[in-house]
Amino acid sequence: MSALQKSVTGLTSSPAAAGATQGGPPVRPGLLRSWRSAVFAPAGDGQRRRRGSDGVRLACAVAALVCCLLLIRYDARIDRAIVQVIHPPPWSITWLVTVVYEAGSFGVIAVLVALALIARRWLVARDIALSVAGAAAVSGILVVLLGGRGGRPAGVIIGGYDLSFPVLQIAFFMAVATAALPYLSRSLQRLIEIFIVLVGLASAVGGHGLPLNVVGSLVIGWGAAVVVRLVFGSPLGLPSTDDVRLLLEELGIGASDVHPMSRQVWGAAKYQATETGPGVSPGQRLGIEVYGRDAADAKLLTKAGRFLLYRDSGPTFTITRLQQVEREAYLTLRAGRAGAAVPELVEAGTAGPANDALLVSRLPAGPALADADPADISDTTVDDLYRQLLALRRARIAHGAISGDTLLVDPASKTLVLSEFRNASSSAPPEQLDRDIAGAMAATALAVGAERAAAAAARCLPPEILTGALRQLHRPALDPVVRRSLRRKRELLQDVRQRAAETASIEVPKLLEPRRVSWPTLIMVIGTLIGGWALIGVLIDVSSSFDTVIGAEWLWVIMTLVLAQLVFVASAVESIGSVAGPLPFGRVVAVEVANAFSNLAGGTAATFATRVRFFQQQGYDATVALSSGAIQTSVNWIATAVLFVISLPFAWGSIHLDVGAHLSGDSKLVWVILAVVVAVALAAGLVLAVPRLRRLAAAKARPKLRDIWGNFKVVASSPRKLVLLIGGSVARELLVAMALSVSLRAFDDHLRLPVLIVVITLAAMIGGASPSPGGMGVAEAGLILGLTAAGVGEADATAAVFVQRLFTSYLPPIWGWFTLVWMRKRGYL
Repeated sequence: MSALQKSVTGLTSSPAAAGATQGGPPVRPGLLRSWRSAVFAPAGDGQRRRRGSDGVRLACAVAALVCCLLLIRYDARIDRAIVQVIHPPPWSITWLVTVVYEAGSFGVIAVLVALALIARRWLVARDIALSVAGAAAVSGILVVLLGGRGGRPAGVIIGGYDLSFPVLQIAFFMAVATAALPYLSRSLQRLIEIFIVLVGLASAVGGHGLPLNVVGSLVIGWGAAVVVRLVFGSPLGLPSTDDVRLLLEELGIGASDVHPMSRQVWGAAKYQATETGPGVSPGQRLGIEVYGRDAADAKLLTKAGRFLLYRDSGPTFTITRLQQVEREAYLTLRAGRAGAAVPELVEAGTAGPANDALLVSRLPAGPALADADPADISDTTVDDLYRQLLALRRARIAHGAISGDTLLVDPASKTLVLSEFRNASSSAPPEQLDRDIAGAMAATALAVGAERAAAAAARCLPPEILTGALRQLHRPALDPVVRRSLRRKRELLQDVRQRAAETASIEVPKLLEPRRVSWPTLIMVIGTLIGGWALIGVLIDVSSSFDTVIGAEWLWVIMTLVLAQLVFVASAVESIGSVAGPLPFGRVVAVEVANAFSNLAGGTAATFATRVRFFQQQGYDATVALSSGAIQTSVNWIATAVLFVISLPFAWGSIHLDVGAHLSGDSKLVWVILAVVVAVALAAGLVLAVPRLRRLAAAKARPKLRDIWGNFKVVASSPRKLVLLIGGSVARELLVAMALSVSLRAFDDHLRLPVLIVVITLAAMIGGASPSPGGMGVAEAGLILGLTAAGVGEADATAAVFVQRLFTSYLPPIWGWFTLVWMRKRGYL
């Protein structure tokens, strides 16, 4: 065993354990105050948190329930195969199966409810009650929808089982157990989890529910409890400040004035305290990291997320909390031996009834770099930070989380102390070491300014190391704490890169992409799947209209195709008019065609983002690009509204809407969505009637509107640009209406242009409010409803809408996808 490993082993040896070995009294007077400590996890200060893992659990629950419902409805072979193996049970254990099912389900419910009430844990009782209510609501809805056979086709009989779904007793049992789990001690949690497995098996084996019905019922109870945790949060499972003091006493450390840090990290609670005891310097600060139940969630999800999205998956995965603090202590000691200034380790180990893992260290007297006064940070102090990082680089130790919170000012030695090595790695590759230096440059720039930070980096770092750090100096490569601090300082990192490269007389290197899958690529893949799914679904739904379409006059159909493609040209003209400078017409037309796919996959937001990105690639800065996109959207809305208002008087007497009970399902859906749109508009109006909320909304919108107005005045100063902007927008709306008009001509129908403008505008509003990609399905129903209300036969309206949407919405995403890929390869996006 090496000396360093012996040091860590010595740190993790608890004084309480040593006292027990020597026959001394255990040091746990306050932690075992009553039976509650053995049953429930520490209540702490009542802090709760909505965990990201609960969102993942809810998504898994919904997906699992959908899969169960589909299998129950369409495939009984799985249940038949399982039932043949497990049912009936041997006669000798039938009683045991019954006892496990009845006592396990009812018994666990009764015990958990009684414990919550006796211990006066009202939050536990509340979560249990709401979870059961949620499970009952979902179960009731499913019973009404699926009927007494649980959604299985008539004639299906499986071994005499009750086919009803869900199994209410199982759903309620799971809801109670899952709701109570976060509040229980770890040993009782394990016991409840064992009972969940046993009760599920006993239910299927004993004939109380088919296997898929049992699994689906468990999922319903689980999902209901997860929803409650997402709404109210779940307990952190960490001790309060008083309990932290008692934990420290158990480890043989005296402390007073224990208080949590203002900025916390996921998975570990950070505290500070003043150390007390013989031989301790007066006012000596202690840093305490407590790893509770969040630690496992944080480590697993962070590791999985980095593995999927980043080329570097982060530090070595540790399973237990004790392994985490031992690893952090080991790497802290190694960093100190390598020449870095690190906190003095006092203790690392587990304590308390929940086996919380603690890492205790002595901190310097100064504040964190993020809280320090820039005047108190000398250039010598910043230079010494780079000296330490170069020393760690030689030892191949990467800190992994350099930020203003992990760099502590030591006023005695005029240096910065590196703390919190929880994400550190040994034998780190050069990319990780470069990210550490990039993190130090970002943290110091936030603290002392870009000029001083860049000068120190150029002064202390060799050119090749500085070049590597500058490649990593952007938000995706930095610690989340630094990224949050940079939210309102978007240009700071670019300023540091430029200044450092200029001072060191080197070229500004190209940024490296640390992510395995970039967000644009990920959105592209997801959008491809969503867009393809939506397009195929719509084409299948309209297949019944092909007989009518075949009888169309094809000359008018060809004219519809031409007018539909001219819409992209009109949009390109509008885009050119939205900026004061020049834009290449051909590329602008291409980006409008590409947006046909973007709109289908991601709606207005994706279209807006694609257009803004294109402007940036053409040399316009972010402000102009964002304002240009906003100007174009605003002018488009204004043009649509003006055309609608002008057309409405001419179309008023031609449209006769019917809201009778004989409406089709699609027409009813249109009316439902229209009612929702009106209700939301009224609710927004009522909210904005509150002065405080109105001022808040105005404060948020005023800066953006000011920027948009400033850029619009620049565009409006050129008559040519103004004509292109407004003319392109109006022409776009008219071409869409003309395409529908020509499509109606193909089936010997005709409506005036104002009527079509009103119908198209209302259908676009309804389609935009629907959750389907690009309003697919809903927009068509709105158009058909509007045309039939204007006197067109339903068959001809369906065929005309299909032809018009075929050339404006269904087919353009196909060549839009190819255009988007081509533009990305050419670097136009």
